[in-house]
Amino acid sequence: MSVYTHLTQQDIEQLLTRYDLGNLTSFKGIESGVENTNYFLDVDKKGHLQRFVLTLFEYLPADTLPFFINYTDELKAFGLPVPNPVRDKNGIALQSVKGKPTLIVQCFAGQHPDARNLSLDQCQQMGTMLAKIHRAGQGSSLYQENQRGLSWLDAQQKRLTPLLDQDDTRFMAEQWKSISSSLKTFGNLPTGLIHGDLFHNNVLFDQGRISAVIDFYQACNDWLIYDLAVTVNDWCITDNLELDSQRTKVLTDAYARVRPFTEEEKKAWPLILQLAAFRFWISRLITFIYPEAPMDQEHQNSLVRHFLDPNEFKEMLVLRNKHADRILNILG
Repeated sequence: MSVYTHLTQQDIEQLLTRYDLGNLTSFKGIESGVENTNYFLDVDKKGHLQRFVLTLFEYLPADTLPFFINYTDELKAFGLPVPNPVRDKNGIALQSVKGKPTLIVQCFAGQHPDARNLSLDQCQQMGTMLAKIHRAGQGSSLYQENQRGLSWLDAQQKRLTPLLDQDDTRFMAEQWKSISSSLKTFGNLPTGLIHGDLFHNNVLFDQGRISAVIDFYQACNDWLIYDLAVTVNDWCITDNLELDSQRTKVLTDAYARVRPFTEEEKKAWPLILQLAAFRFWISRLITFIYPEAPMDQEHQNSLVRHFLDPNEFKEMLVLRNKHADRILNILG
């Protein structure tokens, strides 16, 4: 979506003096982010050109970032294609630019898959990769509370309902009451470290294979099946936001071959798909319509925005409710 904080060439060159990456040749703001500012950095070190991604965190507090650094380090050590942060000359990953916590990470080869033409093979690879990420995370001693978890959803729906029109106010309140109440019946869903935001634009493919899974800044400890639901609600939908049965089966079957589902996960699946749709409806409303905190004037004047419609997830939520019985048996 956005470049919130605008940087000059001098700003970036000053930051790079802390590193041994080379000389800046060009830079470009990335407009496809949602909650952070991102730049591509092209550097030249003794004739070797390389690209990195510079991220400035607009909302995440600095004290949460060591978790993300350590988590991607662990995934990298597990052999998974993730961008772990670059350390400076003193071995430090976390920096500060214009008062914002900042990281530089390597940029992988590849392209984001076409959301309108996701293949069965791509979905199969994604299911396998997500399960491997979960398997790796289950063996970790790291812990990070979900900053967009149930308590946050409860607080945000209360904050938003007076700001919405009458129909949305009623629908949001009814849905949250139903979802939060139903979740209480599932007390043993497997948990672990999750990506939390595994949309198609957080994966790169190169020569037909996944080359990288990126943007772990929503990662946290939560239900593993929730992470799968977030992924399926993006990778396996038709143009009218229904679940595509073939892609859904291929992705979930590939996942289950690495980490089989529990019986409770199978029963909870329709509800967790609803929860995932509700969560992103809420977060898009907040990000694009009713921010949690006012943006400073400098950001407001220079914001580059790529709008994402919150109603997409509202419509998805309606469909996940409507077809809950049909969805129930997807996981086998």
